[in-house]
Amino acid sequence: MTNEDLLSRLRKVYSHFSIENLKNICPADFQNNLEQRIGTIDAESEGYSQDELEQQRDLSIKFHWGHDHDFGSFSLKGRMGNRHLRLMERFCSLFSIPLESFQSQRILDVGCWTGGTTLLLCALGAQRVVANEEVVKYANTVKYLTEAFGLENTVSIETSSLYQLQDSTHHQQYDRVYFPGVVYHLSDPVLALRIMFNSLRLGGDILIESAGINSEEPFCRFDGNFIYHNDGSTREELNRGGWNYFLPSPLALKRMMQEVGFVEVSSVWDSNTNRVFAYGKKSQQIGICKAGLSRPSIL
Repeated sequence: MTNEDLLSRLRKVYSHFSIENLKNICPADFQNNLEQRIGTIDAESEGYSQDELEQQRDLSIKFHWGHDHDFGSFSLKGRMGNRHLRLMERFCSLFSIPLESFQSQRILDVGCWTGGTTLLLCALGAQRVVANEEVVKYANTVKYLTEAFGLENTVSIETSSLYQLQDSTHHQQYDRVYFPGVVYHLSDPVLALRIMFNSLRLGGDILIESAGINSEEPFCRFDGNFIYHNDGSTREELNRGGWNYFLPSPLALKRMMQEVGFVEVSSVWDSNTNRVFAYGKKSQQIGICKAGLSRPSIL
C-alpha cells in the first residue's frame, strides 16, 4: 500500500464522523455548539491568575480548533490542518505498523486538543481510548464530540496534566500510548516518558512525534517560552505558536526512551515533515535511575 493509499484509507474511516452519524442531537444545534466555541477567550476556567497570564500559551487562553474536520454540512479548519491523518500515515509507513494493530486496543491519547486524534483512534477500531488534555475548554470539546457521536462507552476524558497520570487507574493499563506533538512542550520529558512507560502493559508500545533538530548527535535545543513562531501570529490576536522547551534530535529522544525502560527503540528524522518520529516497546517493568530525578517517588 502506498503512502497516498494509506492516507486515502485514513480519510475514509475518519469521514464516519459526519452529521449523518450524530446520535440524539440536531445537526444545526451541533454546528452552533462547535462554532460558538471558536475564539472564546477564557483564562479563569484554566486556573490562571491575572499575574500569570503573560506567561501562558495563547492556545491555552483562546480557543483554536485543532484539526480540519468536514462534518458534511459544514467544515471547520484547524490550526494543524489534516496533520492527524498525516501523522498516522507517517507512523505506519516509518515503522511498518498496520492500521489493524489499533483494533481492540486500549490506547492512551496524550494531548488530544479538540479530538482529531481521539476520533481517528476510534475510527481505527480501538476498544478504549483515554484522551488526555490539560486545557479545560479543549477537553470539554472532546467530551461533547464523543457524546454527540455515541462514543461514551469507548472514550473517556482526562482533564489533567500528563504528569498526573500515574495512579492505579493508569498503571499498566494500556496497549499503546499515542504521543504526537507533545514531548517538546514538556519541561521534564524524561519524567513524562517514564509515566508513559509505566502506563503500558507488558508488550505495549508507544508512538512519539516531536519537533526536533536534524542532527546525528544526541542534542536537544532549548527554546523556552519567550520564543514564538514568526508566521504573522500576534500577541493581540492570541494566536502565537511556540512555547517549546526541549527539541530533541532523533538520538537524544532515543536515549531518553531507553533511559525510562523502552526497548526496540527506533527514532528517526522524517524529511517529509521535518520532525522526529519514534517507536518503542515495553517488554518488562524495570527500574529507573532516580538520582537527580525531579520526582524520585516515581515507580
